[in-house]
Amino acid sequence: MISKIFKDDEFAEMIADHCADILDYLIASQTPFGILCDLNEITFEPPLPESLSQSFKPLTLFVLSDYTLGGAELNEDTFTLIFEAGFGEQNFGSIVSVPIDSVIQVLLEDTVIFLNLSALPQNRKAKPAKTSAGGDASVDRSMQSFLDNPENRKFFKK
Repeated sequence: MISKIFKDDEFAEMIADHCADILDYLIASQTPFGILCDLNEITFEPPLPESLSQSFKPLTLFVLSDYTLGGAELNEDTFTLIFEAGFGEQNFGSIVSVPIDSVIQVLLEDTVIFLNLSALPQNRKAKPAKTSAGGDASVDRSMQSFLDNPENRKFFKK
């Protein structure tokens, strides 16, 4: 029952809206905070060098304070948190875009103030796979099953 709720689109949207409200408040009040995110959903522009990107874990913590917090913003059009950060010993600069619905935790100091169980990778709905022609993979599987049945050959011209 509980996993059904975490995977429900309406519930996930409600939780993501709540997360956006919290992030908006923290950014407006310039309160330093951390976010734990699913790295697979995050984009870096410019992309991080491989030596840096390999050091990240699948669930990664970003701490927004000082310069990073000062430039952080919520983009309402794309529903993302955007901030600039420096990475590694050389402080490689990149703009980080984090979809709000991929934020798993929001932390103040060492305390979790927001928890989004819908954002955990095992609770996120898989994005539908697309075929090379742009069609839906499930339609292709269905068509292949249809074609594999010898009884269905009568529906095709010879």
